[in-house]
Amino acid sequence: MQLFVYVIIIIMLKKTDKSEINSYLEDSSNLKGGFAEGIFLPENEHEISEILKESSSKSIPLTISGGNTGTTGGCIPFGGWILGTEKLNKIINIDKKKMIATAETGVMLETLYNETKKFGLLYPPDPTEWTAFLGGTVATNASGSRSFKFGATRNWINRIKVILASGKVLNVKRGEYKANKNLLKFNKHIFGIPNYKMPNVKSSAGYFSSPDMDLIDLFIGSEGTLGVITEIEVALIPEFKDTFDIISFFENEKDAVSFVYNAKKSEETLTLEYFDFNSLELLRGSYNNIPKNAGAAVYLEVEITEKNEQNHLDFWADKLQSSNSDIETSWLGMNDKQKEDLRKFRHSMPEHINEEFKKHNTIKFASDIAVPDDKFDEMLAFYNSTLNKYNNELLWVKFGHIGQNHLHVNLVPKKEEYIPLAKNIIMEFVRKAIKLKGTCSAEHGIGKIKHDYLREMYGDKGISEMEIIKKFFDPNCILNKGNIISCH
Repeated sequence: MQLFVYVIIIIMLKKTDKSEINSYLEDSSNLKGGFAEGIFLPENEHEISEILKESSSKSIPLTISGGNTGTTGGCIPFGGWILGTEKLNKIINIDKKKMIATAETGVMLETLYNETKKFGLLYPPDPTEWTAFLGGTVATNASGSRSFKFGATRNWINRIKVILASGKVLNVKRGEYKANKNLLKFNKHIFGIPNYKMPNVKSSAGYFSSPDMDLIDLFIGSEGTLGVITEIEVALIPEFKDTFDIISFFENEKDAVSFVYNAKKSEETLTLEYFDFNSLELLRGSYNNIPKNAGAAVYLEVEITEKNEQNHLDFWADKLQSSNSDIETSWLGMNDKQKEDLRKFRHSMPEHINEEFKKHNTIKFASDIAVPDDKFDEMLAFYNSTLNKYNNELLWVKFGHIGQNHLHVNLVPKKEEYIPLAKNIIMEFVRKAIKLKGTCSAEHGIGKIKHDYLREMYGDKGISEMEIIKKFFDPNCILNKGNIISCH
């Protein structure tokens, strides 16, 4: 270990002070007990390559740290060293003609958004936390509110540079390495891809697998377990001509869901988000203008085009009224300030529930489930019939990406004795989703706290196939140890 520290210290900045390490030991999962010997802060690929070669040769675990905005404990180390990516924060190029941007892994989403906007361009994925690093969103295949229209991060990644545990740098372009049935070849290497069938819904559960898949898609969503992503080329689109936002309130969930089904049919719809009664109750402390009779709410973002700009408000007012929403109580975002206020309302929901977890000093019990279109009603009914039995034991909320049949159901045990109950309920939800051909994790990944859900989804055979992939790229299992699978 002393030799390892000596070799690396001459290359780059490192930190071993406990007070500085502590800031790297948490994310939104509230997972406790993380520890590390120190932090390395490389500034280029060469430094990362040297760290990886040295770590791998001595089997020293390395946990890759980005913006620490995850929800599954993926960036929290349990031993070894942390590799911080915050100094890899340059936007390398924005090409307006080709509509692409190339950036280092530590660039924040907000920075990328602001810089592409100067060229009249937009990076469509819209994960909730704009302080997230681009590399972290690629590593988890993150999605967000606009994934209803544009899909998850994977759809927008053209190329990545990734450094393997051996220190070798791969430049992986989409379309360059493709599987032939269940075999994938690259640089004279051949390995088998997993045989499990992924659900036909948005999913970030385990390693991507599909016949004739692209190598780049294996790294996207692999949660830093197969290599360190250092550079990313993303596809862009022209910035919207304009948009408007609405938050509409309904007396009950049935009417809100009815409106969602109606809104999903429109090509103009960019975002559809949901808040149940308990979510609104939790938010009332910060937003006292929530209508008193509101039993549910839907957040809608609409693109204004030349085709719809003359009658878009009347069109959506009719849709809302037909679903029994009171138009007079709706919140409308037409200018930048109004839109930002509504966006903050939408994004404050995770913050409020995370505060509840911290207040009760418990880890997050949360589902991240998505199901097929024709199974959503059944999944929603199962949520409600289960949760209504335990109002005295649990605080619970349902919110999130209803446009993709993807709700976050979060449970906060009111007493420590109810922790096992919350854990069992989430597993019940996972099993139900799997029966309905859904996923146990639609966007947050597996990290260190959802191994049981992944095993429930793919079984022992699927987990074994993932372990083979992991050891092919990282034979000594040093990278992000404990994420996705337990690799020994």
